[in-house]
Amino acid sequence: MYADRTLGLLADADQWARCAHESTALLDEGGVCLAWEPEPERGPPPAGHGPAGLAFDRWGRAYRSHPRTGRVEVLPAACTGSAAGAPHQPPGTLRVPRGLAVDTAQRLYIAESGAGAVQVVDLWAERPLRRVPVRDAARPHRRPLDLTAHCGAVVALLTRPAGLVVLRGRRDPRPGPVLRPPAGAAGLRPTRIADHAGQVHVLWTGPGGGRAVVARADGSRPLVVPDAGDLDFTAEGTLVVARGPGRPLRLFRPDGASWAEIEPLRARGYDGGAVTVAPDGRIAFTTADGTARTAGPAARYTPAGRVVCYRLDAAEYRTRWGRVFLDACIPPGTDVRISCLTSDEDTVPDPLPRTPPVRGGRVVRHPELTPPLPSADQVAAHLPDPAPLFRRPTGREWPWAQIAPDDGYDTYEAPVTAPPGRYLWIVLQLTGTLRLTPRVRGLRVERPGHRLPGRLPRAWSRDEGDADFLQRFLAPAEGLLHELDGRAAERTLLLDPDATPQEALGWLAGLLGLALDRRWPVAARRALVAQAYDLFRIRGTVACLERILRLFLPLPISVVESWRLRGLGGAVLGAGPGGPPAPAVGGAASTSGALGRFTVGGTRPGEDGYTATAHRFSVLIPADLGAEQLEVVRAVVEAHKPAHTLVDICPLGAGMRIGRTLHLGLTSVVGPGAAWGPAVVGSVRIGDDGIVGVPAVGARVGETSIAGAVRVG
Repeated sequence: MYADRTLGLLADADQWARCAHESTALLDEGGVCLAWEPEPERGPPPAGHGPAGLAFDRWGRAYRSHPRTGRVEVLPAACTGSAAGAPHQPPGTLRVPRGLAVDTAQRLYIAESGAGAVQVVDLWAERPLRRVPVRDAARPHRRPLDLTAHCGAVVALLTRPAGLVVLRGRRDPRPGPVLRPPAGAAGLRPTRIADHAGQVHVLWTGPGGGRAVVARADGSRPLVVPDAGDLDFTAEGTLVVARGPGRPLRLFRPDGASWAEIEPLRARGYDGGAVTVAPDGRIAFTTADGTARTAGPAARYTPAGRVVCYRLDAAEYRTRWGRVFLDACIPPGTDVRISCLTSDEDTVPDPLPRTPPVRGGRVVRHPELTPPLPSADQVAAHLPDPAPLFRRPTGREWPWAQIAPDDGYDTYEAPVTAPPGRYLWIVLQLTGTLRLTPRVRGLRVERPGHRLPGRLPRAWSRDEGDADFLQRFLAPAEGLLHELDGRAAERTLLLDPDATPQEALGWLAGLLGLALDRRWPVAARRALVAQAYDLFRIRGTVACLERILRLFLPLPISVVESWRLRGLGGAVLGAGPGGPPAPAVGGAASTSGALGRFTVGGTRPGEDGYTATAHRFSVLIPADLGAEQLEVVRAVVEAHKPAHTLVDICPLGAGMRIGRTLHLGLTSVVGPGAAWGPAVVGSVRIGDDGIVGVPAVGARVGETSIAGAVRVG
């Protein structure tokens, strides 16, 4: 009973592009919505601050250049949403800083246009690294305009003459991609650059604004965007173009050799400075008070639209089609309804002409293979009234379907109200408001429908009208039985931690004697259940505890037993109980007077090796943990450690610990960490649990000064 029917699908963007569209648009991820137009712009744009630079580092800090005042402003990660009320900052010493970029080694590059050079700042050590001049005697007027991260390095856009060069840390500049003007760029000059997947794109603008063209560095794939001022790319390849102050951001996705525009985003308070994609994937832009993020689409939708699907084939004549399932997002005030047409004729004499979507049109692959659309006369004269949809409370019709927690689409259901026929056409009627539109992501239809009337007395369905009524009357009950049958046939999926629905994951864990913590991510809970038997065999060991913690936090977490540190030299700066306080490295050290007691040997004064190390261990986590994460880690450790042991949980998000717990290869790693930052002399204390940040690379022989140069031998 479960395997006696199949589904016809419309889910791929190419499939939706083959339909006939009336006042509708294609969604970027596949699907349809009502057509839209950008919001009308009222009056001239407000005065802005002019072109600037904006970049983010790995810690979420924002760097914004101020060309007029000659400085680069650093906004902490917690303040990048807005910096309203920030005090006035005095002018800096940089000469017209414009473009900014951060490479993979966390070095900040500043295009100092007025000085004809690029400043490089080491963000790990928070100090200038070098100054790279880009002009010489042969080109005394050359200056950098913009920068972009490119393949682990940074590409700089130069002018007078225009060109691209590649900068990488301490190395000298080398020639970059060849810069060629695109078609239609006569009279324009390159002003901005951005990179995606190793391909540099250039924005060509005029001296007074207006006409602008975005193209690759070699001039291919040009795109005309009037009044464009800056550009960047999302991780998925969506092109973001900023225009004048206060105007929405325009978005484009690649479509073959051209571009397709998708809904613009509202950028409240944009000052015309710069736009970029933040580390969290959201689009950030500069404002008069700092930076801000985009706030929803800036579009007006048409009140109604229609999509006519191409012909679906059941491969059998006189087929009674079953139910239609739609994955849709239908906000309040909007609606989606369906109408169905069927036929047993193999040819369509007057097919409805295919009309492309108003927005988001895609290049259809092999259009000659598209099944025909319905008869134009049949659509005009015999199209049934659209029927409403029923929202399914159980979600997808598939057995044990997994639905992501952030999935904003629901599944709706409706019967095919049409006579039997081999071929089926579905017409979707969409209605919305100026601000809201329904969105349909996928469509599925059962072929054939249920066959319960064949198991009842034939007299009940001999008449066509009676058969149609009986088919529709039994459809809800048969659908419930069919789905129960499908779940029974696929019940083995409940025992697969990767395939079982999220609602059944706790039940599966109970079979193994586990009680899952809902604060864990779903993927981590599934991995814990999958490895439960292996973990139970080694429970209470260091390996077990490390594996469980690494499932919750995908970090190189280490569990170090204190007895392993006996006999290792571990300097302790500070005093014993009742002694003077520990000194600080930096300004505080000069006023503290004395260093107190200094011992070497790995133990505090007054302790012996046994009392300091027996039945004790430390959990070293190279990251900054939130309050909830730290609480989960404590719960895991208490549940899985031996009852007689004592534990010290040490989040190392700020760097390595100096004292009894810093041992190369055992509790520390030389080089960039998962989230380690630099230490500032005068702000960090070295004592029992002092913290020292790590450099961008390991210590270099002969260069690093740690009580003199590092030497070997």
